[in-house]
Amino acid sequence: MSYNEFYDNLRISAEENIQKKRNGKIRVVLGYGVCSISVGASEVLKAMQEVIADGEINNVVIETTGCAGLCAKEPMLDIYTPDGKRFTYEYVTADKAKAIVVSHAILEEEIKKWLLKM
Repeated sequence: MSYNEFYDNLRISAEENIQKKRNGKIRVVLGYGVCSISVGASEVLKAMQEVIADGEINNVVIETTGCAGLCAKEPMLDIYTPDGKRFTYEYVTADKAKAIVVSHAILEEEIKKWLLKM
């Protein structure tokens, strides 16, 4: 097996595992670049992990990503629903993050007043 074949197989396996993890779940993607960390993204991440554990919420997967280029709006949080909808929240605090996760995971509703305004 060549190196290219080996790494292709490894990539395919990783992609399949990621899809299994995400299958039918709400993806919560937190911007986690230097700018967002400096304004509280670590606290937001911790709060989301706590509300999911404490509330035994099983239909949510938390992911982090790099900078989105909107430093003035950080921390930002994207919610991807299983049906393909995307909601982007700006100026997310730990308390807002908990409410956002619960609202999407349990009530299946967005919180319009906190959505990104462009």
